[in-house]
Amino acid sequence: MLLQLWGFLYSSCVRFWLKWVVRLLTGKCELQRVLHGQKEGARRTLGIEHSLGSSKNKVKDKDSAVL
Repeated sequence: MLLQLWGFLYSSCVRFWLKWVVRLLTGKCELQRVLHGQKEGARRTLGIEHSLGSSKNKVKDKDSAVL
């Protein structure tokens, strides 16, 4: 129960504010942070897929299905 509550709070509120603060501190968007310093390969691709999959923007989710 507690784990489900945390999952809901994280996905609906905490993740947004955490991303916003990190963006202010680094000056980079989430995808730029995922790609920074990563060589081409599966690890980088998985990071991009996770980032897009966690996004609330449905256009990005729809476009990521094409990849």
